[in-house]
Amino acid sequence: MMDIKQLKIFVDVAANGSYARTAAIVGVAQSALSRQLAALERGIGGRLFHRTGRGVVLTELGERMLPRARALVADAEAWEDAARQQHTEPHGEVTLGVVPVASRGLIASLAAELRQHYPGIRLRALEAYSGQVEEWLASGRIEIAIYNRYRRGRVANAEALARADVHLIARRDHPLARRRELPVRSFSELPLAMPIRPNSLTSMLIGLAASQHFELDIRLEAGSTPLTRDVMLASDLATVSPRHVFAREIASGELVAIPVVRPRIVQTTWMSLSSHHPPSSSAQIVARLIRRLAARLRTDK
Repeated sequence: MMDIKQLKIFVDVAANGSYARTAAIVGVAQSALSRQLAALERGIGGRLFHRTGRGVVLTELGERMLPRARALVADAEAWEDAARQQHTEPHGEVTLGVVPVASRGLIASLAAELRQHYPGIRLRALEAYSGQVEEWLASGRIEIAIYNRYRRGRVANAEALARADVHLIARRDHPLARRRELPVRSFSELPLAMPIRPNSLTSMLIGLAASQHFELDIRLEAGSTPLTRDVMLASDLATVSPRHVFAREIASGELVAIPVVRPRIVQTTWMSLSSHHPPSSSAQIVARLIRRLAARLRTDK
């Protein structure tokens, strides 16, 4: 049965016009090369070369078959090159679940890094609040999760990317806008817009309020940060969040940020990889880039 190695020898001998010269160039014994060509000729039922005193020349059959042989050899070499490249260069899709604030700068920078250095890796980014992101991670829907927690201590099988104090965020003409700080107790009669549950910050504040014997006045649970922002700008509702989530609106003077105290609440952003299966090489690369970009963002603040 014909194979690509035999075709390659046929093409090389045709180019060199000599068994001996071809054997020397490709580094095989002339007898082995002759056996390969003989097997090819038996397979197709005809001679490809005439022997001459100065080497070999193509037969009529050889002349007709040489262009096709060259094309097949070129296709095979291209296939091998592509296979080697796929093996050595990272490729594939990585699914990432990320909280909205992290998606603002981190995902854009991550996509740019991948395009420049790892073009074979495709990123699939799903945005949601922490509770939903953690559900996706637990179910195996995503390979990498970036989410927030607000309680002290480490999270199992996770690494911290960033930390930030929590503030009350409100419109600049809000009655509490001039306060220098706000204890959690002052939230007892404060209409709030909060992330929709399940959400670790919303749940924590509800627990803190219960421990201080009052209920939060949550008038709206919003499924996105832009929706919360629009509601605050159009009403007297405030929210509780790290100030960098609304950094643009605070910088423009539309919103203000008042530190929350007694207790001080710290948001820690964590990254976890799925435990459903070992991370792919592409997922490991994406996680490494996220660590680097998160460190860069911390430095720039």
